Amino acid sequence: MRRVAAAAGAAVALAAATCAAAPLADREEIRRLLYDFEVASYCGLVTDDVGEGFRSKLTVLLERHGVDRAEMDALRGRAWQDAHEEWQNRGLGGFRAWCRGDARRAADRLAAEAP
Repeated sequence: MRRVAAAAGAAVALAAATCAAAPLADREEIRRLLYDFEVASYCGLVTDDVGEGFRSKLTVLLERHGVDRAEMDALRGRAWQDAHEEWQNRGLGGFRAWCRGDARRAADRLAAEAP
């Protein structure tokens, strides 16, 4: 699990190295990927394949749509906040269905991106 977290951190560092401002649709695609990773993480679904898929897809998106450090920080913050709010909105124990549904689909999407 530490290896996955370190690798995800390296992918985010790559994002900080890019310079161009991304159009809104491109930023939304990156934010959605970050959200999927956060949701999978909240529900304990981050495996090596999920982490590798996340890094792989993030690398592709960043090569295609570079973002600057401030944008990346904002996207990461928004994705985390969205996932946290969704988790809180589920109520006591309600997050279990969220993890079985939305989070499982997010983890599956990420794992499918693994090389």
